[in-house]
Amino acid sequence: MQSGKLIALAHNSEAFQQEPETLSAYYQQRKRWAKGNYQVILDNFKHLFDRSVWRIKWEVFYYISTFFWFNAAIVISDVIFVVNMVTWGISIFNPSVHILFTIGSNNVELANLLMINWFLMVGIYLLQINIALASQFGQLTVKNLLVAIISYITYAQLFIVVSVVSVISVLLDHILHRDGTKWYKTKRFGD
Repeated sequence: MQSGKLIALAHNSEAFQQEPETLSAYYQQRKRWAKGNYQVILDNFKHLFDRSVWRIKWEVFYYISTFFWFNAAIVISDVIFVVNMVTWGISIFNPSVHILFTIGSNNVELANLLMINWFLMVGIYLLQINIALASQFGQLTVKNLLVAIISYITYAQLFIVVSVVSVISVLLDHILHRDGTKWYKTKRFGD
């Protein structure tokens, strides 16, 4: 890309992978992948401001948006949700406690902003999933759309832990000058 060449896409290629058998192995594998992605983004961040070709700038911007801004939006959304659920639970027993982030007359602007943020975040997630499904013949179905919605409620939320731990690990590697390239090797069936 740096020399102005395009990268070919083999749209009909197939790849197979063996999924880890345990949740712990799955967590370690995804953490390694996420950490690698964050390291690549940080190593290539400089290309946003140098004389790199526009395609590289676009790729870096896209991955920064996906891995940093989108993940940050998910974390903020979950923090707001948990805070509201806790204060709602407390308000049942103590009516003087008010839900912090609510759609009410006293903070309509904040509530609207948070609601728009949430819809945009879910929309971006579903758009990414559906673009991937549309690129594979016969995969863009109503059933797969429902699976994508369910995966937002489950997988995307579980991935928050992986993402936050990976970001912290990469930052600590840079701050403490640690060699963060020692990867966890995923255990395979029969290992």
